[in-house]
Amino acid sequence: MGILRQIKRLQYIDYIIRRKATGNLRTFAEKNRLSKRGLAAVLQEMREMGFPVKYSRQLNSYYYEEDGEMVKCLFIKHGEILTRGETRSIGSHPENLCFSKVEIFEICENS
Repeated sequence: MGILRQIKRLQYIDYIIRRKATGNLRTFAEKNRLSKRGLAAVLQEMREMGFPVKYSRQLNSYYYEEDGEMVKCLFIKHGEILTRGETRSIGSHPENLCFSKVEIFEICENS
């Protein structure tokens, strides 16, 4: 399977999980044209990549334990990217941005 097709499948899986509309493993697998074992492997890989995927028997659906979503094929927790206000404070000075292990970018301490 090509990588673009895999990414599109992950985007669809992410969309259904965020809507809490997956159903049980069998139903969720059918929606993705996968076997139960195949979908279980995908969900495990998502967890290994940092997606906080959980299953609720009460909801009869998979869900994310934390607010967030997949962004261009990676899961970023809400609050881990700069807000619009923080971006405005940088203005036209990108040298004021530093890479962070916690956030994608953060405003440098010395700026």
